[in-house]
Amino acid sequence: MGRVHLKLFFASLLALAALLAASTVQALRYVPRADETLSHISLIHYGSPKKLIYITHTNNIDDPKRMPRGVRLRIPTVWRYRLRKGDDLAKVARKYLKDASRADFLAWLNDIKNPRKLKSGNLITIPFLIRHKVTKGQNMLKVARKYYWSTRPTGLLRKFNNKRNNVLRTGEIIYVPIYDSEAATEKVKERLKRHLEKQKKAKDEAKRRALAAAEKAKPDAGQSTDKPDPGSEAEVAMILGDQTSEDKKSLDAGQADSGPAPGNPQATRLIAKASELYREGEYEQARANLSRALDLTGLTKVDEAEAREVLAFCLVALDRPNEAEHEFVRLMMVVPNRKLDPETTSPKILKVFEKAKGK
Repeated sequence: MGRVHLKLFFASLLALAALLAASTVQALRYVPRADETLSHISLIHYGSPKKLIYITHTNNIDDPKRMPRGVRLRIPTVWRYRLRKGDDLAKVARKYLKDASRADFLAWLNDIKNPRKLKSGNLITIPFLIRHKVTKGQNMLKVARKYYWSTRPTGLLRKFNNKRNNVLRTGEIIYVPIYDSEAATEKVKERLKRHLEKQKKAKDEAKRRALAAAEKAKPDAGQSTDKPDPGSEAEVAMILGDQTSEDKKSLDAGQADSGPAPGNPQATRLIAKASELYREGEYEQARANLSRALDLTGLTKVDEAEAREVLAFCLVALDRPNEAEHEFVRLMMVVPNRKLDPETTSPKILKVFEKAKGK
């Protein structure tokens, strides 16, 4: 490759790097948990469950009540573009809003008084677009109400699509600019960060409780026991469901000989392990452990309440809401005033919980 060609090659690379640096990512990526709903994901990112419409249209989801499994969702955001030398609003509008005539919209959105006096390096706000296919009976007023929850922006929407009136044809495609300040990239990232921090805090607390429960379940020094050492392969096998019925009988008999004990150490370990499995997304295995724990004798109210709550969560994640509702009812028989945190609990779980409370 000649020297001239090398110079052209590196110049192209620099131009590409400058282009990439000039704009920010227009959509974030999010992997939903099995027990999350689209409305909950909207609450996490935008601060409101009703804004799930941003997510459904961006990801081509027809039914907002059905969460697609095993996908990475695109979370669209209102982002910021850094002007470069030679930029004008028409050029930016053509590239990001699909039409140079929408430069007036950018001027309005960014409060630019004189579009001819743009300075390179300045940041301007760019909305994200929703491609809307008109259904039978829809007009501009109805479309505005659908995406803005108000008819006030109808004139703006009409001008954005170069329409003289509010009449729309069935099957026609129009573009809806979303310039919601709550959907700004920085705000969305900050909300997600707070949510993840709260989740981590809850996970760390659950681990702390599990360790405390495991410590409590250890036999006193010098005490004779047939139970395997904590952390040994035998104990792991027992926790994961490999214990035989004879082992279980032996353990129950040992408890009977020593008199009433404060709770059941085996159940405590099973519940702690199941809680960890639930957090890791192993819902079926967690459910099996919890069912075994609840079959054991001598559970404390604290252990039973935790087991029934996590079991209900697992059943919701496994799309078995009726069984989950049953467990929530039994949970409230143990803890009548039990409440779930609406910020850390998915709406899918809360819905089943509220239904159970009605009973």
